[in-house]
Amino acid sequence: MSNAAIVADGQRVQAPGRALAKVVTWRAERIADPVERLGYLRSSAAFWGRKPVRSALADARLHRVSAFLAFAMLLPVPMITDGAAPRRTVQAASKADAFANVWTVDDAQDHTLYSNGLRVEKKFQAAPRAAMKFQRWRIDTGAREESPGPYGIVFHTTESDTAVYEESNNRRLRRAAEGTAGFVQSQRAYHFVIDKFGRVFRTVPENEPANHAGASVWADEKYFFVNMNHSFLGVSFDGQSRGPDGRPSVTEPQIQSARLLTEVLRSRYRIPASNCVTHAQVSVNTSNMGVGYHTDWAAGFPFARLGLPVNYLTPLPAITQFGFGFEDYYSNLAADELQDGISAGETILRQDAMRRGLSTAAYRKFLAKRFRDVEDPHRYIAFSEPETRSSNQ
Repeated sequence: MSNAAIVADGQRVQAPGRALAKVVTWRAERIADPVERLGYLRSSAAFWGRKPVRSALADARLHRVSAFLAFAMLLPVPMITDGAAPRRTVQAASKADAFANVWTVDDAQDHTLYSNGLRVEKKFQAAPRAAMKFQRWRIDTGAREESPGPYGIVFHTTESDTAVYEESNNRRLRRAAEGTAGFVQSQRAYHFVIDKFGRVFRTVPENEPANHAGASVWADEKYFFVNMNHSFLGVSFDGQSRGPDGRPSVTEPQIQSARLLTEVLRSRYRIPASNCVTHAQVSVNTSNMGVGYHTDWAAGFPFARLGLPVNYLTPLPAITQFGFGFEDYYSNLAADELQDGISAGETILRQDAMRRGLSTAAYRKFLAKRFRDVEDPHRYIAFSEPETRSSNQ
C-alpha cells in the first residue's frame, strides 16, 4: 500500500493520507443541506481525532487533514429560522462534463463516420437482438430506473498476447486483431474493440448489453449500478494492461482512437466523466465479497489522455455502498491513485458505521445483505436502514 497501514475493527486499512482531504471535500460538496454538511464535517473531525497507533508520517498527514477540517467548519452556514426545508443548490458541471458536439457524418453498410474523425468498422458487428433497457438504482430510495441508453463506459483490455508492434509484423498484427474481433463478436463480449493500429470495431450494438463486466458495482452522485452489463458500455483495447515489462501494451493509435470514441459516446448518451471507469474499479467477487476479481487496468489507464478525470481517486462504490472488502494482492497490483480510492472507501464505510452506532463488521453485514437483495429482483423492494445500537460492539 502507498500509505502507512493501521488495524481497526480487525481490518487492515490505510492510515489517513493524501486521499482523506479529497474524500472529505468530495463528500461534503455533495451534501446540499448546510446543517447536514456541517454535521458531517464535525463527525469527520471527531472520527480522525481518535488516536490509533500510526507512524510519524501518518501523524503529519493527520495534522494537515485536521487543519483542513477545522477550516471547513469555520465556513459560513446559512441559518434556518422559519422551519422551511434548506434551499437545495445545483452542483455546477465540471469541465470534464462539457460534452462535445459530435454527430454522424456517414452511416454506411461497413462503417460509421463521425464528425470528430472517428471511423467505426462494422465488419464484426453482431446481428441485432431485441433492444433491452439499461438499469440503475437511486441511492436515496433504492428505486430501480430504466433507460434505452447506457449510463457509462467500462474500459477493458483483451489480454491478448500479440506480436511486437512494428512494421515487419503488420500482417500478423492485422490477422490477430481480426481474429480477436471475431471471437469477441461470437461471445458478445464487448461493444467495441480497438486494435493496435487504432481501428475501432463495433462488435455489439450499443442498445444491447454485452458480456463485459460480469459481477460489478459502481455509483455516481445519485445512482448505483449493479452487474453492469445492463448499465454501461464495454470498450476494450486489444492488448494487455500489464505487459511483460509491467506496463500497458497499448499503442499510441489506440489511445488516440479511444479518446475519439469516448468523445462520441459521451456526446451521444450524455455520459458523465465520473462514469467512465476501468474494469478493475468495478469488478467484484460475490463469493467472498471482495473487490478486484478482474484486474485489467488496475494501473496505468490514460484517463487524462482520453479527456477524463483520474477516476482511480473515487472512493470505491463497492466498498461504500455494499461493504465489499479487499485483499493485499489487489492493492499491490493497483496504482497509487486506486489505492487511495480503496482507502477512501474504507474511510467512508467506517464513518457511516460509526454514525449509526454499529461496528464496521456489523455494518458490512447489513450492506452485504442489501447487495444480495439488489441482485435478486424478486426479493428486492427498497432500501432500509440498519438497526442501530447504542455502542460499537
